[in-house]
Amino acid sequence: MSENIDKKKQVIGLYGEMQLAMKLHALGWQVHRSYIDEGIDFVISKYFCKKCNKFSNQFIRQVQYEGKNSKCVTNLCEFCKIQKLDIITKYLQVKTSEGKPTNEETIRMFSFHPKIRYDLDRNVFYVWTAVFGEDDLQKATIHYYIFNTDEVCKFDNLALDTYQITDNQKTSLRINLQGKVLNSSKKYSYECFKDFHNNFMILEKVDY
Repeated sequence: MSENIDKKKQVIGLYGEMQLAMKLHALGWQVHRSYIDEGIDFVISKYFCKKCNKFSNQFIRQVQYEGKNSKCVTNLCEFCKIQKLDIITKYLQVKTSEGKPTNEETIRMFSFHPKIRYDLDRNVFYVWTAVFGEDDLQKATIHYYIFNTDEVCKFDNLALDTYQITDNQKTSLRINLQGKVLNSSKKYSYECFKDFHNNFMILEKVDY
């Protein structure tokens, strides 16, 4: 029985990572997966032009070669065609959770526990994926919650000894079909998940 549960978790985890990879690719990111997973699951990168102050593809120059037009890929901005491009890199820890049914059909209970339990770096992010409809993944609804590692403290007490030494200290989140976190607490506000929800723009932030 436990083997079936572990296998199902692996399938859900792989499904979440593959869906995220396709989403990131559609947004223009190159997605690289770790051979050895020790905290970082994905390394993603994009080209950026300092002169234009925006992301850019590599300029493909048309040149004449032996009487024919040939394509030449450069490391120049496709917009200004002058500035050499930088590579912007982000690091992602990816977690996928399947929701457990509740008494309400449109609400499920999810559990989340960050593997990186400290503020690692401004370029290190969590992408937590909540999957509705895990029994039929072809019809599943997916919600992505994207935030920096320093934002975990907004909804979890990182000072707890149990939080630092065990994976059993999980945060249980009630989420509806629209992706809204319904938890309420005197100590923590879960309103931050509204900002995390499908927050792919946070990955576009460039600091020099």
